[in-house]
Amino acid sequence: MWQRAKTTPQKTALLDGFLPITADDFVKAVIHFSGDDDEYVWKKAVEKLAGFSQDEIKKHIDSDIPQKSALAIAKYAADKKDPSLIIILISLNKLDPGQLITYIQIEDEDFWRTLVTHKDFVTFSIPLKEEFADYLSKFSTVLADLYKEQTGYVSDEDIEKAAQKGDEEGDVEEDGSEEIAEDEDVVTLSDDDFDFPDFLTSEDAFEGLDANDAIEKKKTIMQMLKEMSIGAKVKLATTGNMEVRKILIKDPRRLIAIAVLGNAKITEKEIVGIASDNAVSIDIISHIANTKSLTRNYRVKLALVMNPKTPLRVAMQFLELLRMNDIKKVAKSRDVPNALKMKALKKVR
Repeated sequence: MWQRAKTTPQKTALLDGFLPITADDFVKAVIHFSGDDDEYVWKKAVEKLAGFSQDEIKKHIDSDIPQKSALAIAKYAADKKDPSLIIILISLNKLDPGQLITYIQIEDEDFWRTLVTHKDFVTFSIPLKEEFADYLSKFSTVLADLYKEQTGYVSDEDIEKAAQKGDEEGDVEEDGSEEIAEDEDVVTLSDDDFDFPDFLTSEDAFEGLDANDAIEKKKTIMQMLKEMSIGAKVKLATTGNMEVRKILIKDPRRLIAIAVLGNAKITEKEIVGIASDNAVSIDIISHIANTKSLTRNYRVKLALVMNPKTPLRVAMQFLELLRMNDIKKVAKSRDVPNALKMKALKKVR
């Protein structure tokens, strides 16, 4: 029944106990609403969340939990110092390493010792192992050394399985993601002169088309990309039109996605959109943040500060360059890390 609550008054009434609902469904509703888009709803849900035991939360976490709700649960786990909740979220593929190291700022040795000795966490953290090691070393060199030792035990096969689990999409969807084949891990680029059709490279390819024809053409583009070799995709990433760029920027292979940023036809508006998109991989966000030619535009800097995937150190640096009105936006945001929010609040006062 709780799934029928769509409006703010309906969700509020449910959270306040004014609607008949079972105890189990109430816990599920609180978990899901803790990531609601309405600030009033998610704050009320988070308050209710604090009253549940860890066991109640664990019992009702499922694969349908929204991404923002997963982050709320991760923060709850840190407050309760319960690393097992983090492991559950990782097993459900509801967190990425960038989100965890950004949002879970807790200097508790027992909490992190449990995580760094858990194989699933160590495998999960490999893409940002240097960042995790640096963070741990700030309050425990022993933990940092233990973590580095544990990462050395992770096999290439385990890393590959974790990567495939994260990218497991099957067919190409709207974002163009697809499963990475095992024989495509290493790419040798050649000087082949790929002959791409105009509707993959021309910026005018969709002009004059009605909605149905545009949809069909997009489907054709996604099917063609699915059948291309990695080398062809890299070449196309540097010459493709906007529709192609929208798909390839979210390709799970870093080589392809970064090639999109080198496309001579990419616009500043697109860069802003990519920098603000938390569905884009943390590798791409970090690449933009560390490339001066891509961060000259003020709106890119603002987008990076507001994007929770931007490394905290970088977001802090760009915060210093923002106008006061935008710093106020950062101070009010529910998505940015607490450390960044607090720094913005100090500047506003």
